[in-house]
Amino acid sequence: MKLLFINNSLINLNNKYINKIGGIEHCNIELAKNLSKLGHDITIASKIEKKKKNKNFTIFPLNHLTSLKNNNHYDIVVSSNHSEFFQFQKKIIKVLWLHNQLQIEKSVRKKQLWPIIKYRPHVVFVSDYLKKKTSLFYPFSSKTVIPNGCSELFFNNQRSKIIKPIFIWTNKRDRGLNDIIDIWCKKICIDLPLAEFHIHGITKSKKYISNIDYNNFRIKFFGLVSRNYLANKYKFSAAMLHSGYDETFCISALEALSSGMPVITIGRTALIERVINNFNGYKVNNFDEMANIAISLFKNQTQLKRLSKNAVNHSKKFKWENIAISWNKYFKKLKLND
Repeated sequence: MKLLFINNSLINLNNKYINKIGGIEHCNIELAKNLSKLGHDITIASKIEKKKKNKNFTIFPLNHLTSLKNNNHYDIVVSSNHSEFFQFQKKIIKVLWLHNQLQIEKSVRKKQLWPIIKYRPHVVFVSDYLKKKTSLFYPFSSKTVIPNGCSELFFNNQRSKIIKPIFIWTNKRDRGLNDIIDIWCKKICIDLPLAEFHIHGITKSKKYISNIDYNNFRIKFFGLVSRNYLANKYKFSAAMLHSGYDETFCISALEALSSGMPVITIGRTALIERVINNFNGYKVNNFDEMANIAISLFKNQTQLKRLSKNAVNHSKKFKWENIAISWNKYFKKLKLND
């Protein structure tokens, strides 16, 4: 099939930046790459200036969608989060790939509602949680859940034999971070004197971060880093501490688990679909319990190794090659019913 993926942001294919792109952009590239291996002809439209091509797909500027040569040229169009581009692909099968919650007020303000009403696209949710949170008001032709995948970069990680007392936060959103910093200072770093809390995605210049002596409590901020950097650190780090707020899938947790690093979370939102309690991580009831679990887990290296092994094995079903097979079956079903 000829498939068009639309991503309303910049996809930079430069090797220097490819592992720093955002989650949605990363998902588009990985899915396109693996679908091309299944024989599909893939094109991606993105906020780039010039057309580019590699062995897996072609990528061209979004404004090319308005040209006649690109209009109705594909079997299926898949647009991430944005429905307004469906007006340029009127006669083909339309799929809205929802990575984030589509609130009614926002869909009206962002002019997303009318194309959904007019074209009634099929919708693919990245989690059961997101499907449940999406209003029944939207007249989608069909609803399907296909989870996101995880890069081979993390599956290829070889877990270190010696695990350091390093606990990880990897999230650009800050909600819950102050609570974790609080229990870190009051409990974790006291019971584990050599432990370090590494925060990725956020810099300490943010106003909401507590006014404390970070060096004294061994809290380090790294800002945005590449996936290569994270993969290397996950090899020898103890666990990810995640508040579980505001997650419609949580790729960062999946990347951690695929590397053999357990996740300890309050267990809200879609993160509950990634973590199985006492198997590949822990779902706790509050932040005090998170601190206690983090401490006991590092002190029990046998338990830590068991959870690490389970995390890797359970995550294998989320390899992009497996996710692409699910999409391939989905596309065939759409064509059959068209």
